Amino acid sequence: MIASGAADTARLARACHLDVERVTSGTWVVSGGARPHLVAADASSCDCTDFGVRGGPCKHILAVRLQAGDAETLRALRALVAAPRPARRRADDQRGR
Repeated sequence: MIASGAADTARLARACHLDVERVTSGTWVVSGGARPHLVAADASSCDCTDFGVRGGPCKHILAVRLQAGDAETLRALRALVAAPRPARRRADDQRGR
């Protein structure tokens, strides 16, 4: 579950820019920050300080969830990113010209 709030939004935004690689059937390596971190295959734990202190999803866990196509995490990302607006029609097009 992803909590709502500025810190969680920032974690999710950062997760989009991390590299994720499955190294074993039970472990992912997430890199792109100060150092690589190990995340459990089921995205339940991470070896980073943020997860150790808070116990909730860190940016590394969120990156693994995005890579795995987790529906809840993808919904949270869609809420974070504004949907593109439809292209405006030119005035000539609107008048039937």
